[in-house]
Amino acid sequence: MLFKENMVIDGINAHDQNELFSKVAKKLGELDVVQPSYLEELKKRENVFPTGLQTKTIGVAIPHVDPVNVKTDGIMVVRPNKPVIFSQMGDPSTKVEASIVFFICSTGGDQQLTTLRQLMDLFSNGEFLKKISESNNLTNDLLTWKG
Repeated sequence: MLFKENMVIDGINAHDQNELFSKVAKKLGELDVVQPSYLEELKKRENVFPTGLQTKTIGVAIPHVDPVNVKTDGIMVVRPNKPVIFSQMGDPSTKVEASIVFFICSTGGDQQLTTLRQLMDLFSNGEFLKKISESNNLTNDLLTWKG
């Protein structure tokens, strides 16, 4: 399963990307998903390789780190109370207001490519992003999506 109940944060308050990263890194640490190095590496990687994507429906982001900073595979899905600004993947001068952020936690290998493909398929599905961006029960809608 791509999404897990304990890996969803709905309605987080974050004024900017740094605050979002700090809060999510803390939660991932509490869940024992990431190494202590995760937060610093996440910030470094996002500065060099931005992950914002403007889809046809909403802005999203897929921040991630090198597998050495991750203990367990998973995707932390976060819906901030207000969109968080990310730089566009492939064009850092363009900004994306990310309404949903998918923190990819991967220990490497084939699973990482499979996860990325699955996410890209979901992002191309306008119904999926519209439904979860407007959802009254984000966790349930992620876990029951049949698209």
